[in-house]
Amino acid sequence: MRKNNTMKIALCGVTGALCITILMMGFLFPFATYACPAVAACCLLPIIYEYGQKTAFTLYVAVSFLGLMLVPEQELIFMFIFVFGLYTVVKFSIDRIKNKAARFGVKLMFINLALTVSYGLLLFVFPVAALVNEFSDYGLMFTALLIAMFNLVFFMYDKAAERVMLLYIYKLRPKIFRR
Repeated sequence: MRKNNTMKIALCGVTGALCITILMMGFLFPFATYACPAVAACCLLPIIYEYGQKTAFTLYVAVSFLGLMLVPEQELIFMFIFVFGLYTVVKFSIDRIKNKAARFGVKLMFINLALTVSYGLLLFVFPVAALVNEFSDYGLMFTALLIAMFNLVFFMYDKAAERVMLLYIYKLRPKIFRR
């Protein structure tokens, strides 16, 4: 099937709107601060498969800018921008690394750097009073435990993203792109 620009623009527009809608739902449900950015990032997977990382990165940037303007909760949008959205776009480049230990190390380094940048910005550059108060109550050991738990959740997200991509390729794609 020939993929023309009209189809590409339409699919990217609908996917971008879906990402923003999911991110807005995260604001409505406070317990979804991490789940909604992860689900919104999974919406980028069909764009990566159909049109490549360059187009997916462009859509990621557009959703990030729109999210900064529309989503009221900064922690939620920063989780999309610096952690889940960015990782989803670069994930398949990282997965091309042949050595499993090196691939795991790159993923671990990426997630911890992204988490540090995200929360560094939220706590020191654009301080959110509630978040600053929350983190001031945490001790060093509890913060380390939270980071370890987030790393575990991130690797679960990594495996889930692979499964979602397979689900898209084998189940959903044939229904969308019928000949």
